[in-house]
Amino acid sequence: MYASQLFVFVCFVTILSNRSFGDERPNFVVFVADDMAWDDCGAYGNPVIRTPNMDRLAAEGMRFDRAYLTCSSCSPSRCSMLTGRYPHATGAGELHLPLPKEQTMLTKPLMDAGYWTAAVGKWHLGQAVEDQVDYRKGSSPAAMGNAWVKALKDRPAGQPFFLWAAHSDPHRGYKPGAVTPPHDPAKVVVPPFFPDASRVREDLALYYDEVSRFDEHIGMVLQELKQQELEKNTFVLVISDNGRPFPHCKTRVHVPGVRTPFIVRWPDRVAAGQVAKNVVSTVDIAPTVLELAGLTPLASFQGKSFVRMLSDPGLQIRKYAFAEHNWHDYRAYERAVHSRGFCYVRNWLPEIAGTPPADAVNSPTYKVMLEMHAVGALTPSQQGCIETPRAEEFLYDVTKDPNCLVNLATLPKFSDQLQLLRDQLKHWQQETEDQFPGEDGLTPDGFDRNTGKRLIKASHPSFLK
Repeated sequence: MYASQLFVFVCFVTILSNRSFGDERPNFVVFVADDMAWDDCGAYGNPVIRTPNMDRLAAEGMRFDRAYLTCSSCSPSRCSMLTGRYPHATGAGELHLPLPKEQTMLTKPLMDAGYWTAAVGKWHLGQAVEDQVDYRKGSSPAAMGNAWVKALKDRPAGQPFFLWAAHSDPHRGYKPGAVTPPHDPAKVVVPPFFPDASRVREDLALYYDEVSRFDEHIGMVLQELKQQELEKNTFVLVISDNGRPFPHCKTRVHVPGVRTPFIVRWPDRVAAGQVAKNVVSTVDIAPTVLELAGLTPLASFQGKSFVRMLSDPGLQIRKYAFAEHNWHDYRAYERAVHSRGFCYVRNWLPEIAGTPPADAVNSPTYKVMLEMHAVGALTPSQQGCIETPRAEEFLYDVTKDPNCLVNLATLPKFSDQLQLLRDQLKHWQQETEDQFPGEDGLTPDGFDRNTGKRLIKASHPSFLK
């Protein structure tokens, strides 16, 4: 009798211990914008755009000022974040290619450890890895906040959770009415690589509206976390998947294409008002999440955990971040190295223009730029997406030139810096088994570079979802 009672007692203690451990482990909510620039919110200095929730998260947590994406295309970038691997190493390095089944997302070990995992919103990863989340729902952009909140309301009780909250804002195409009131085109901040024209301002204002809607939906989730008394032990991260869907930004691997907003709030562990100025990469998210969940990072991970930076924002976990540009509507092969002070880009196809993606080619902004280029009205800073040939190498001092407008690669005074970053790129490519496949090994243009009209069939492998 005593032995059986002891067995029951041990089992009861074990259950309580497991429940306690589950309660103590952090929850995770990762908000992913679709095509939002790193500096298009108040927390990063935009004085016009309305982003009170992102601004509040930054004030209550930690803002990372040198955070970089591994790719400036949505699906390869997202696959990279979730697998902790660089795009070319996932088997889904081009736009629309599905993530192969053999790739393991960070959600799988979380599930195995008792986490409830959900992906709500834009998926864009293909069907082979759908079983690596417990719950998956799509949503229209306007209803995204409600869909995120519903997932939190419907989650199983007593389990820690991971929510991949992936919006489709501020992706094109744009329509008025995303937020009320709309942003005033007269007040938007026009980057120097765009002409200051009325149609450009109107285009940017609609983009601002969708960034604000993304922010509003973040606020809905934050309110739900508060109501469920979960905000203190929930690690919240806000990121984007690539730069704004405009020329000189999306699909480029310099700063406007791959620097991302990167805001962490976790009241139990991260002090308010912190700013981290050293380099992090989105390939680091997966090992960080698993470490915080008390799990061992997967051997397949290529990123580095930034857990220690959460208590010491001055810590350096990496000197360099790496980014790549493969097919995204157009034939391409570029690689970049980002340090705290410099950006180096190697371009294997100098004979072709740095054409923006097809959605941006069809944008009012690019049409204005083509019209002005035809009459010689663009400034030198505004012609980089149109003119050919382009340089094979670019070097930018991002402290003085965050928009990456002045190429320093040919200046003798920067030769040592240039060689240092060349060597870093070579080492990274060798380490991650990345190499230029030759022009014959590249996917051809899928759209006309001037009109955005489709040239290859939707059945082509690069269009598979």
